[in-house]
Amino acid sequence: MKKIYTLVTILAASFAANAQTLLNTNGSLETWPTANVEPAGWYLTSKLTAGEVERGDTNSQDGTYHLIVKGHTASTGNNTATLQDIVVLPNETYTVSYYYKSDAGANYKHWIQFRDGANPSQNITVTGNPAQPSANLPIASTWTLETVTFTTPANTAALRVGFRNYQGASVYIDNVKVYQGTLSTKENNIEGLSIFPNPANDVLNITSNSTADKNVQLFDLTGKKVLDVTTVSQINVSTLKAGIYVAKINEAGKTATRKVIIK
Repeated sequence: MKKIYTLVTILAASFAANAQTLLNTNGSLETWPTANVEPAGWYLTSKLTAGEVERGDTNSQDGTYHLIVKGHTASTGNNTATLQDIVVLPNETYTVSYYYKSDAGANYKHWIQFRDGANPSQNITVTGNPAQPSANLPIASTWTLETVTFTTPANTAALRVGFRNYQGASVYIDNVKVYQGTLSTKENNIEGLSIFPNPANDVLNITSNSTADKNVQLFDLTGKKVLDVTTVSQINVSTLKAGIYVAKINEAGKTATRKVIIK
């Protein structure tokens, strides 16, 4: 299965005009076979045990699974889910992108820590760095792309990318990506893009914040194009064989790629 997802990642990356190397693993959370066991690429064991996070398997942004971070029940503190530490260089630019949505009343922000090369168990204190925003993110009732670009402080040896939910309702996280440098301006910036159901049987809905036509191309794992249609919101996939595909969506000059599963 890991080989299949690696092929999907390679195919999707080949469509980006300025493809970059993905630094994290399992940001899509598709390698999460047992709900109460920490998935690869994440630090979640204690959080799962405490009931602070859980696996979501309905209406994911991409694929089958996503992460649910519940609202913190105490008057202070937060519930935090984090990626495993990512080795990086000091004084370099990095970008983290991910999708989130939140229930009304959630108090949520991402929180990216810089691990000290001289003392790996310690974090470097920063002020005014966008990796650690002062304000919570807006409530998002639909999957919303969030992208943050920042520079690592001197002596940084690793990043710990976290998602903090304070008192209130739940927040949902999916499709987390960490890159060195900045993202292509045209890749993954179709606002409000959502593909469902995924997995699909007969019909695949492809919606966004815009009502403009979308050109949708589907590619199998060999890179062969198996579908090329233009639609506003829906395509028929009933004639496709069961399996994993890469969808390339173009809308008003913007491009995004997604993994699609046909049952």
